[in-house]
Amino acid sequence: MTRHPTPSQADRLFAAGLAAHQAGRLEDAFAQYEAALQKQPRHFDSLHHVGILGYQIGNHELALQFMGDALAVNPRVSAVYSNLGNIFKAIGDFPAALQSYEQALGLDKKNVDALYNRGNVLQSLKRYEQALASYERALQLVPRDVEAWNNRAVVLQHLKRNEEALDACERALKLDPRHLEALDNRGNILMALRRADDALASYDQAIALQPAYTKARINRAKALRLLGALDDALDVYDAMLEENLDPLDAAEVHHGRGNVLRHMRRATDALDAYRLAVELAPKSAQLRASLGHMMNDIGHLESALRCFDVSIGLDAELPASHNGRGIVLQRLRRREDAMAAFERALEVDPEFTDALLNRGNVLQDLGRAEEALIVYDEVLALKGDSPATWNNRGNVYEALRRYEDALHCFDRSLAIDPEYAPAHWNRALLNLQYGALLEGWRGYEWRWNNELLSVYNEQRPFEQALWLGQESLEGKTILLFAEQGLGDTLQFCRYVPLVAALGARVVLEVQRPLVGLLDSLGGTVQILAKGDPLPAFDFQCPLMSLPLAFGTEVDTIPAPQRYLAPDAARLAAWQERLGPSTRPRVGLVWSGNMQHANDHNRSIPFAQLAPLLALDCEFYSLQKEYRAADMAALDASVVRRMDAHLQDFADTAALCEQMDLVIAVDTSVAHLAAALGRPTWVMLPHVADWRWLTARADSPWYPSVRLLRQPERGDWAGAIAQAAQALAAL
Repeated sequence: MTRHPTPSQADRLFAAGLAAHQAGRLEDAFAQYEAALQKQPRHFDSLHHVGILGYQIGNHELALQFMGDALAVNPRVSAVYSNLGNIFKAIGDFPAALQSYEQALGLDKKNVDALYNRGNVLQSLKRYEQALASYERALQLVPRDVEAWNNRAVVLQHLKRNEEALDACERALKLDPRHLEALDNRGNILMALRRADDALASYDQAIALQPAYTKARINRAKALRLLGALDDALDVYDAMLEENLDPLDAAEVHHGRGNVLRHMRRATDALDAYRLAVELAPKSAQLRASLGHMMNDIGHLESALRCFDVSIGLDAELPASHNGRGIVLQRLRRREDAMAAFERALEVDPEFTDALLNRGNVLQDLGRAEEALIVYDEVLALKGDSPATWNNRGNVYEALRRYEDALHCFDRSLAIDPEYAPAHWNRALLNLQYGALLEGWRGYEWRWNNELLSVYNEQRPFEQALWLGQESLEGKTILLFAEQGLGDTLQFCRYVPLVAALGARVVLEVQRPLVGLLDSLGGTVQILAKGDPLPAFDFQCPLMSLPLAFGTEVDTIPAPQRYLAPDAARLAAWQERLGPSTRPRVGLVWSGNMQHANDHNRSIPFAQLAPLLALDCEFYSLQKEYRAADMAALDASVVRRMDAHLQDFADTAALCEQMDLVIAVDTSVAHLAAALGRPTWVMLPHVADWRWLTARADSPWYPSVRLLRQPERGDWAGAIAQAAQALAAL
């Protein structure tokens, strides 16, 4: 007859504690375990379970102490190492957690808990292939583990293996159709597969099971935003904010709401939403980064940079923060610093394609086109066909003047996503540059859908119909309005008399500095400054859409010798101020607004104009603003500054009228001088703005203009030498 050992008093106390523990009576369990340890201080099971209890109540110090004591009694129990790993995971010590799980598996290769939790830690460390292997080993042992199937789906989605991820999610839901996280994850995967209706249905299933399930509601709102249902997405977020949310959940809701408002171009409201999110979760690097993006959108670049710096301080391993910092530095024209930021993002995550794409953009800005193409090829290899990558690749070919290759890239981009506005926009600019104007004007209408442009050039929400040439304007009032820069307004206001000639009463809204000057357009045109009250009108059209309305081709561009004139009183005042001339008068413009996106290509350091200034002419500066770097050379030169007398463009027009010749880079003053019919030489970068076309020395827009182009990229010396030679001959 076999005799079994009689349980000790400590064993009996432990058994009572375990029963209480399993029943959820944690205080009773702790008391029984403590009593067992008083009877037998090295009672292994009691030490182990006090450690488990400490982990469950969040007392990690107690948990670590008792797990260590248990291991001192018996270091050969796999479950103790597994539970120790869970404690390290909870306090964020992932290397120690992984070491503990490996020790657990070294003692028992079939420890499913160790395999599953090891997969979770590897997923947190973004070591997705290893995490997948860990989940798969767990599922071989327990094929009906719902959590392992669900987490396997998450990892597969990170690996862009979305069909396999969906299958794993469906396996989890077959085992438990009411599993909320699996329903939510299935929605995310279906969104990645562009099955939007199915994704929304999956989120709705989760919400129907638990109406307060915040995660699925937030993801549903994200999906609505991505589908363009911005009002519906905003309604979801607003409804959630009326509830008593946990602060971290509330922060995420404000964050999502800010993203929607940003897409609605409600910049002030979006900024408020992001700030509220940051206040609720001040240590969230992601929220700081979103606030940085918003600051970047509205042009507060230094504030944006500070936001990204704080974000990186909170989480230096968040590649999106380094990437956002690089975007701001690129806008600040600190291109080498931007490159370093993008490369840091790629050190954190070598497959972070946004940073790789932006690195290619910086290389393009630096004129390293061939290197940029290599980068875009890397992005295509990592991400597959992407509309953004093909679009950026097209921009490189455009810079290389390879028209057919550029067109092919933009067409590939649109084949992937026919609604991808940047590719429509860049394709339009390409066609305009190469003289396919009508096709270019059609594509130019995509500017309103291009987020990069629409942040600054917001489409006006007029109720009146947009006029694009179809309707009769006889006896009607039409509002024409400026939408972009001063130079654009000066170039395209030439169409205003043509609209008036169709029998329309024209109301022209322009930037305030141009109001006085544009009075010279003549005809029945009422000119208002932007922000002034508008009269009643029947139709509306932005100035930059008028070429499309008139079907403008190269040979039908309305190009009178002059269509603007200076005010007579101001002209007389400037004649008196300058006095009689004894030598040719040459007006100069060598730099423009530093905030202009292409300023790094179009502006010239003043000192480089020295070959021109050596000629026997009277030189006048037509600029109102100067850069600090130019001041010493300017003050030492023969150029006369007039900025103290320039109140608005009417003054600049009168000054231009005194010049025998205007030599300018591509700025609003170049357009002004040309619109006045003054002889104007425009110095252009090697790849110039679309309006100057390619490879020609004249302009179909301005009869009085001569174009002087850089012979090679960045070669201003070559363009200035052309100007000096021509001026000497003149």
